[in-house]
Amino acid sequence: MAKSAKAVMIIEARNNILRNLDLVYPSGLTMKKLYQTVCAVNEMYDFNLLKRDVSYLKAKGYVDFIDNAIGGMPDIEQKVVKLTAQGLEIIQNIIDDPALEI
Repeated sequence: MAKSAKAVMIIEARNNILRNLDLVYPSGLTMKKLYQTVCAVNEMYDFNLLKRDVSYLKAKGYVDFIDNAIGGMPDIEQKVVKLTAQGLEIIQNIIDDPALEI
């Protein structure tokens, strides 16, 4: 079954988020920096979409906010997100997630 254009855009953005976090692993990126990296690929992408996509990836167990260990940042743009071990396995194609495949 073919995916809609909107679904493909969402999947591409989520994969882009995971790829960018893989580049700095085991460190993380602030939401602001992560947003800038995604916007370099898709200028139409906005911060609300990033919050939604990171929330989805966090619920799947692929990313986490590492600043929560020290009490968390009050501003969403300063929150630090990083790949989890499971997220690293997804981006390195060790395990598959059909929801992230085009």
